[in-house]
Amino acid sequence: MIWIKRILIFVITTIVIYVLSVTLFVMSPTISDFFDRTEFESETWINWQDTEVTQKTRWNMIHDLTNKYDFKGKSISDIKKLLGKPSYESGNELSYYLGLTGHGINTGSLTFKVENGKVNGYYVWQG
Repeated sequence: MIWIKRILIFVITTIVIYVLSVTLFVMSPTISDFFDRTEFESETWINWQDTEVTQKTRWNMIHDLTNKYDFKGKSISDIKKLLGKPSYESGNELSYYLGLTGHGINTGSLTFKVENGKVNGYYVWQG
């Protein structure tokens, strides 16, 4: 009887550890984002092409880019010099397509809010 109890405890413990591991590593996008991060390189960003091999290149650089640079108050020409031609541009926004995010079929974009020719904020969108 005691052996059956020990085996049951072992099996339940194993199942709990397995479920927690799967939940932690598969369901949490922030963990995979952490491991896939790469250093921002302006030339790589500007010359990026959305191919099967390079589809996550910009997305993987976004953390380093947003931590290295303070965009607030930068001119539109400063942003274009650093990141190249935007995917979308209007009077009050510049937007850069980031490619696939690595979370299913989600894609991302980096959008700068512009006021009087200067950046007053930005946001990263994933969806």
